[in-house]
Amino acid sequence: MGEILSYRKFLKTYKTRGHRIRHLENYKYLFPINSNPPLAGIVGDLIGDGHLQADPKWRMDFTSKDIGELKRFEKEISCLFGVYGKIRACSSNKYGKTYNLAVNSAPVARILWLCGVPPGQKVLNPFGIPNWIKKDKSCFKRFCQRIFTCEGGLSHEKTRKMPRIRLEMWKSIHLIEDGQKFMKDISLLMSKYFKINSTVLVQNKENLRKDGIITKPIRLSLLSDSIIKFYDKIGFEGAKQKSLKALISK
Repeated sequence: MGEILSYRKFLKTYKTRGHRIRHLENYKYLFPINSNPPLAGIVGDLIGDGHLQADPKWRMDFTSKDIGELKRFEKEISCLFGVYGKIRACSSNKYGKTYNLAVNSAPVARILWLCGVPPGQKVLNPFGIPNWIKKDKSCFKRFCQRIFTCEGGLSHEKTRKMPRIRLEMWKSIHLIEDGQKFMKDISLLMSKYFKINSTVLVQNKENLRKDGIITKPIRLSLLSDSIIKFYDKIGFEGAKQKSLKALISK
């Protein structure tokens, strides 16, 4: 595992020396930040069901219908960085009852940004898989486990022998190529490391947002001959993995 971020480079992202010393001394013990699978999983979580807010207030959120998932995320981020969050119910979610874990730690949010987590609305901003994740098989596996668990879909049709596994993300139409590259990198690396085959296509539908921006979905679909490989070598976590096991055992 290699170094991602030194304390010196971290300090350079702050504007004033006084601000650095006053607020960051308690975080010095965390450095250097080295690549590791748990950190790769946190990156996958935040690209999936999470949100990283940057200036003027650095913080992060992770959202799920399952409080157990929030506690799992909090445990992993506390083990890595020694910070904790607060869970609350989301009152504005139109898709059902969900919960949010808010972690209000500006230094840790900044560290995660420097490790490759995109800030702001992911549908409107370009981002990719961090290089330190792409070049390490164990880190990439954990990244995939989390992003497929967050954003992946699992379904089964009676006319098909194998279930369908899809990963879908929406992007603004001016960022379609960026979104395709992100998905194609996942596809290529799954093939490279695990011999898992998949296709990436821009779907023929669109959504007009309230702000006037048009978005389209980009979908990665696993080929039928790779479903069992995915289950064995990467897999979902939690309920989705149990459902996949039940479907492929039929």
